[in-house]
Amino acid sequence: MNDSEAEAVMARFASAYFSKREDRLADAVTADAEWHFAFGPDGPDGRVRRGVAGFIQGQAENEAMFETLRFDDVVIRGMGEDQIVMTYTANGRRRDGDAFSVRGIELITARDGKLHRKDVFWKQSTPE
Repeated sequence: MNDSEAEAVMARFASAYFSKREDRLADAVTADAEWHFAFGPDGPDGRVRRGVAGFIQGQAENEAMFETLRFDDVVIRGMGEDQIVMTYTANGRRRDGDAFSVRGIELITARDGKLHRKDVFWKQSTPE
């Protein structure tokens, strides 16, 4: 997968994700897609959500957790047959009032032009 193909998969996913429409998300992720969050109770994988319903649930959970969440300096690279590496800076504010800015990386697997697995890793920040 080259960088242009990787960017196309991620653009399709982002458009569907931010539309908040299940039908569009179903066209951008595989039926058995998995989202492994940077943190959560499902050790060792963080918080795991599966399928379109899981992505909608994860989106609602993020909205409940974060007052704001923005991704800057995004770089998307295709690797091998079906792998995508995405790096960025995640900037936001938790609903409890704490602002943050952390570096993140996602390891993504694509299948048939759709997102199949999204594994998220963030640097951790703690109050001093």
